[in-house]
Amino acid sequence: MSLNELKKKLSIIYHNFLNIFDREKIMQLFLHQSYNHKIELENKSQSSRSWLYFMLNHKLQKIKKYLEENLKKKFITLSKALFASSILFVKKKDDSLHFCMNYWKLNALIKRNHYSILLINKVLTWIQDSKYLTWLNIIITFNKLRMSTESKNLITFVTFFNIYKYKVMLFELINKSAFFQHYINDVLFECLHKFC
Repeated sequence: MSLNELKKKLSIIYHNFLNIFDREKIMQLFLHQSYNHKIELENKSQSSRSWLYFMLNHKLQKIKKYLEENLKKKFITLSKALFASSILFVKKKDDSLHFCMNYWKLNALIKRNHYSILLINKVLTWIQDSKYLTWLNIIITFNKLRMSTESKNLITFVTFFNIYKYKVMLFELINKSAFFQHYINDVLFECLHKFC
């Protein structure tokens, strides 16, 4: 749906917020900010490199397409890091393939973030007397947050084409939920326990 079509459907009071629905802007790399995701390792001397495994041509083409899209968006860049994770594919319900990073080795080295995440029963207690509920589905949520400069080389992955590193936070990393919850709580701090 184009922004002009959306404008016709939305109430005029929301027209100042049309930019949040702009897919072109959403797919762009955000600037560095105070919420850059930093990875802290338990033992800085440990590192690990994963190696490539055999892939059929249709998987290689899928990797190439993924790389082209993410290089264009500037979500990834070339890397020369010594630490590199492997890639893999997960089959979806419709038999299509989902491209994933295998950060199992890296996650084993990351220091755990103990930021408190609310239990669902507490959230349900707060909203039980509410008349209205709004659910926000933030497009490419974790890609809104950049990786800190020091952490980029840790989230390097190796492909048959080259070695790349991410500039944005990923689903596959541990601590992502705690980190994102901390970010959202700070952004919405003035509204917490009033209407959100």
